Amino acid sequence: MTELLSGYAESTQELMLRVYAAEIPETGRRQTHRASHFEALDLLGAALAKDFGVSHAVIHRVGLGKPKLMHDFLYMNLSHCKGLAVAAVGKMPLGVDAEPPRAVRDVLMQKVCAPEEIRLIHAEENQNSAFSRFWTLKEAYAKYTGEGIRLPFAALRFSFGSEGQIIFHHPDASRVRFWQRRDVSGCTVSLCLPDDAGIILKDTT
Repeated sequence: MTELLSGYAESTQELMLRVYAAEIPETGRRQTHRASHFEALDLLGAALAKDFGVSHAVIHRVGLGKPKLMHDFLYMNLSHCKGLAVAAVGKMPLGVDAEPPRAVRDVLMQKVCAPEEIRLIHAEENQNSAFSRFWTLKEAYAKYTGEGIRLPFAALRFSFGSEGQIIFHHPDASRVRFWQRRDVSGCTVSLCLPDDAGIILKDTT
């Protein structure tokens, strides 16, 4: 269990969110998927108990909607991929996604990426890793809103500033913020949360 990120209230230093990750040993494909899912749930349970003093909580999901923690003030989101499980818990809605470097065909890239993003991906030496950077940001936002893959991913356009800032070219840009960590056990992890200047994010390295 590795702590990736913490968020604190600027005025009170109260803990507002935590993101944890855990490596998953590689076994058979189906076994790995199940192990990653349960590892993410274990991370969630550990975070709730350790950081927020919650020893028992229920996750509720209606249809294809976003899973919700049945708690008065806490929110959660989970992600798992080959080799990694991630859990995010906080006092605000959030969305998290993890993905290893991913090779995709041009037809899929054109479906989920804007033309400007495709040009940026093709300009990178490691195009698989570059695609995962964009994919996890889009997934994190889609999970934050609860709309999932129903959102038109190509319309969720991102770019990166000279110092690595994440720029969201979208009408919702002023209401959300993003964090991304690359090379977490070979994967990229992205988080979306409400834009609140009162929350200080501290990346754990």
